[in-house]
Amino acid sequence: ADIQQWKSARLKAYAAECENNQRKLRDAGDALGARLDSLIGSSQTVNAAKAALHKQIVAIEKEVNFLISSAEIASEGVQGINEIRANIDDAKQLAHSWKMTIDSNGNVSMDAAQVKRLRDSGHSRKEIQRAVDTAQQRVNSALEQARSLAESLSQKISALDAGTYDNNVHYSATNKIRPSLPPAGTSAQEVASWWSSLSDDDKQWMIQQHPDVIGNLEGVDYTSRNQANRIMLPIRRKEVMREAARYEQTLGPHPTEEQRAEMDRLRNRVRAIEQIENTLAKEDSDRVPRYLMSLDTSGANVLAAISQNNPDDADHIGVIVPGMSTSVAGNSEGGSILDYDGHAKVMRESAEKAAGRGQKVAMVEFFGYDAPPSVTEASTPIMAAYGAHELASFLNGIDAVREHGAGDAHITVAAHSYGSTTAGMAATLVGEGVIDDLVQFGSPGSGVQDVGEFHVPEGHVYVSAAPYLHDVVQGIGPDDWFGKNPDKMEGYKHLSGDVGPAPSSYEPWDLHSAYFHKGTQANQDIASVIGGKPNV
Repeated sequence: ADIQQWKSARLKAYAAECENNQRKLRDAGDALGARLDSLIGSSQTVNAAKAALHKQIVAIEKEVNFLISSAEIASEGVQGINEIRANIDDAKQLAHSWKMTIDSNGNVSMDAAQVKRLRDSGHSRKEIQRAVDTAQQRVNSALEQARSLAESLSQKISALDAGTYDNNVHYSATNKIRPSLPPAGTSAQEVASWWSSLSDDDKQWMIQQHPDVIGNLEGVDYTSRNQANRIMLPIRRKEVMREAARYEQTLGPHPTEEQRAEMDRLRNRVRAIEQIENTLAKEDSDRVPRYLMSLDTSGANVLAAISQNNPDDADHIGVIVPGMSTSVAGNSEGGSILDYDGHAKVMRESAEKAAGRGQKVAMVEFFGYDAPPSVTEASTPIMAAYGAHELASFLNGIDAVREHGAGDAHITVAAHSYGSTTAGMAATLVGEGVIDDLVQFGSPGSGVQDVGEFHVPEGHVYVSAAPYLHDVVQGIGPDDWFGKNPDKMEGYKHLSGDVGPAPSSYEPWDLHSAYFHKGTQANQDIASVIGGKPNV
């Protein structure tokens, strides 16, 4: 089959129809179950009524579970097709930009005349070959994704027909069977379909029984994840404090440099939890609710994401991605999640003004990846590449929650410094329609060689660049590693780079973080994109 013709719209509509129908049938089944429970006695008439009700209930239970399963399978198809479409669209856009040809077998080529034209216009052979290779990689990825998706859906449909498919909901109107967690590797769309099929009582049971899983499970709504993560927060605090105390007890009077470094890391984990608590506590003073969207202490450093306002029902969602020397814990110069909550407040308030009356803006501080702590680590894109996968998964999760909840939201990724490279790479990994707008500012590199590599609508990629002499981080990464400088690339819309006056004492990076300063034109322009009304 020609995968260029694959569309997710019908599957998406079918999944929604299944979810709506199962809810109606479930209500009917629950009502019949209550009637069955109310029948008392063992007379012939009562027994006949019980038998008739039981027969109806069994039929409803079977149909409800079939609809739940069908919605889950269709939702996997939606996410898979969206990812395939994103790669196809990228390949086609690259082919159009570079005048390449993609034949019916998926082979990408460029004729000699076009190569000569590009060479004459200043493009190197290496650059031309890289463009062809990138387009070919996108095509190959789409073909492999299509093969894998078709195989997975075929297996699940066969299991559904055979009655062996486990939807992890296990609906019963008479016998209370609790749901089970989806298996590892379940897509965000499948999780969202599963979660939306649970009763409110079952959701609360899952949150109380598995807060550590639910709090970080992409596809679960953020009201529920916030509740789960707040259950886990004091537990994680005790764990990291105990971990640090135990290690400190093993140290002698003259610890080695490695031991001191490990002690610092463990203390930073404690400080990270404190910074999360302090950030959440700000809602008591400014009356803006905070949502702990993720909390992960499994790695060397604590990772988290916090939103101002609820992403479940916001019209606009802005995701701030920080860069070098930032972490949940922060350091002596700032860079913590608490500091970025201040940046998010400035950006959110400005975005709300841009969006207009009645429009709700949720602003997310994404600290869900390990940013490089110093220039040494930031000199390579390795941490950006790892972080890109985490960010892409997070963004796919937001999209899935909204598709199975309040409906589509306008999602903007606003990424600073090294975080802009991370975000650029993530924008090549998300599904179609996940990121509506991408803004990169103070960027060492876009993460790509051509805007056609982004899974972002054409014309929806923006850059803000302060005066170079005061932000020499811009474009500093080698193009081959970090991607090209977005301020110099075709396809970007240029926002203001006015970040305010420079300090009296000159530093070549003294305005690098000024994009977050309140009232500057650059800040207002970035916020205008988040608010859905770009000032360009």
